[in-house]
Order: sequence, then structure tokens, then C-alpha cells
Amino acid sequence: MDEKFFFLHADGQSVDELKAIDWSRNPLGDSDHWPATLKTAVQMMLSSHFPKAICWGPDLITVFNDAFRPILGEKKDCMGKPFNQIWSEAWDNIGPIAEKAFNGEATFIEDFPLMIDRYGYPEQCYFTFCYSPIRNQDGSVGGFIDTVIETTGKVEAEKNAAVFNAELAHRIKNNFSIINAIASQTFSNIDAQSLRVFSDRLRALSSAHDVLRLGKHSNGSINQIIDGVLSALAVEKRVDVGGPDILIGPKGGSSLSLLVHELATNAIKYGSLSNDAGRVTIEIEAANLDGVETLTLRWVEADGPQVSKPERIGFGSKLIRMGLNGGGVKMEYLPTGLRGEFSTPLHSLSEETRHLREMYEARIETHRHK
Repeated sequence: MDEKFFFLHADGQSVDELKAIDWSRNPLGDSDHWPATLKTAVQMMLSSHFPKAICWGPDLITVFNDAFRPILGEKKDCMGKPFNQIWSEAWDNIGPIAEKAFNGEATFIEDFPLMIDRYGYPEQCYFTFCYSPIRNQDGSVGGFIDTVIETTGKVEAEKNAAVFNAELAHRIKNNFSIINAIASQTFSNIDAQSLRVFSDRLRALSSAHDVLRLGKHSNGSINQIIDGVLSALAVEKRVDVGGPDILIGPKGGSSLSLLVHELATNAIKYGSLSNDAGRVTIEIEAANLDGVETLTLRWVEADGPQVSKPERIGFGSKLIRMGLNGGGVKMEYLPTGLRGEFSTPLHSLSEETRHLREMYEARIETHRHK
């Protein structure tokens, strides 16, 4: 090994380029005069498989590891060159961040948009990176390390998914409107109240789909779904929701949406939301019951009129008794108001999430054995 780079314990193209440069003609000077801090930082950087570059001194002289090369694309002869020269086309955007690093302030940014030219033409790219100050032994900042990963593919995929989701949501809403119109025309001899109930249930389902499309992999959070239903009924300010906010899949979301809609509708008609003083508390709990991760939703009404068990079981009551995906249901008609408890295995609500997790774990295991 070159005596001037005795401190390097790595190999690769970047190491070869470091050794080939005449550092005596570079502002950084011969490597045997480099500060101990810089030598250690370079050693650690070259040993890393994560894209990293070090910028040192007032001239922003840059050294980088092999993992950083795809970030550079076809930019030539970058080793030992000033960072602001390498990225001149983007310096207006990243220059202030580099200045912060030299002032001792680290910066972490996700999916930062930059227009760069690395293949002979400008392209919009996105990067997640951190500029971290590197301090000398006396505490002064000698340079910074750029730890970076390109996220252009991820950001573009998310943008495309957002467009697709918006179009899908539009079509779903149209379908709900068509179903509602068909029902109105087909069942014109049914009383107006029944049609309104049917329309309200359709809106509850539509609200659930709106929430689910906002989450990745078609999942939505429990709080989002509950808030969507309560907002549609204009009673969200009179309902307190507590407990963990858990992601659930489309099937679980539809079940939760219909259940909360029926409970809230009944409370508006007969229960604690039928007067000006009553309130509802929704408690969400996730616990291991007999070895099964179980989600429990408790609906507790207070300060409303005294309620009694309905004499007839209509479709709304049947929906409530179906609970969450057919799970356990306990209903108590107390003098203080209705109290309901609905429980179901958590995986039945988050089936899609579970499958995605299993796929991810299987992929990790496959790479582990390669």
C-alpha cells in the first residue's frame, strides 16, 4: 500500500483514485499532512456500503466512496474536486445547507427535490440526505459528511399512485351515486325515510373508501375512519375518541365505518346525541387475549335520555350486532345510556397489512440466504 495512505484499510475504485491523485497539487495537500480527524472519517466512509461523501476545508474538497458513484451518474473526475463545482447546477439549493454544516449545524432532509445534470441533460431528482459536521480535535469544524440516498423512484411512484388513487376515488364516488339513483328509481314506492337511511349508509361506505385511499397499500387508520363518519353526521365535536390509532385494511375499514355510522345514527335519534348535553366516548384497546391480539371498541353514551332495548330488530340493529367483521358484541341498555363493546382479532381488520408484512419478511429472509 502507498505509504501516504497507510491508514486506509479498504479497496475499490475510490481507493484507487485517492492513491492516483497528486495531492501535493491539491488544496487538501499530501495525505500524510491530513488531520487525524479527516483520516479517520475517510477510513470509515470508504468502509461503508452506504453512499457517502466528505467535503473538507474552505475549498470544499470532496472524497467519496464507491457507493456514492451512482449518485454522480456520468460526472467525470470528481474525486478531489470542490463540492460546489461538482454540483454547480444545484448549488443555489444545497449551498446554504453546506454552509450550515460548516457552522456546526447538521441537517437531515427527506425527498429533497433537486434539478441536476449528471447525464448531459437536466433531470428532476429527489434525495434523502444528511450533512453532518466533522470536528477537529480542537472542536472547530473542518468539513462535513454527506450521507445520501436517491429517492427519485420512490417519489415518482408515490406521485403516480396519488393520481391513480384520485381517479379511483372519483370512480368509486360515481358508482355510489349511481347505486343511490338506481335505488331511488327502483324502490320509488318505499317511504322517503327508508331511502334516506339507505343513502346515509352508502355515504358511510363512501367515507371509509375516502380514508382508505389516503393510506399506503389501501390501509386507513381507525381514527381517520371514525372521524370521517362522525364528521359526515356533524357530531364529531360531541364524541371523544381515545386509544391507539391502528392501521386497518379495506375490509376492516368498511365494517368499522358501518358500525360507527349505525351507533351514531341511533344516538342522534334516541340516545345521548338526541339532546344538547349528551356525549359519546369511544375507547379503542388492543390487547393479547388468550394468545390472540384482539382489538376492542367500546361505545359509551352519557347524559342522554334513558334508553331501552329495541322491541324490533331492524337492519340497522343487525348491522350493529354483526360487530367488527363478525366479532364479539356486548350491548347494555343502562339508565346512563347505551354501552356497547365490540371485539375481533386484530388480524381480521388488518389482513392486507399482515400479508404485506409477511411478504417483506420473506424477502428479507431470501436476501439473508443469498
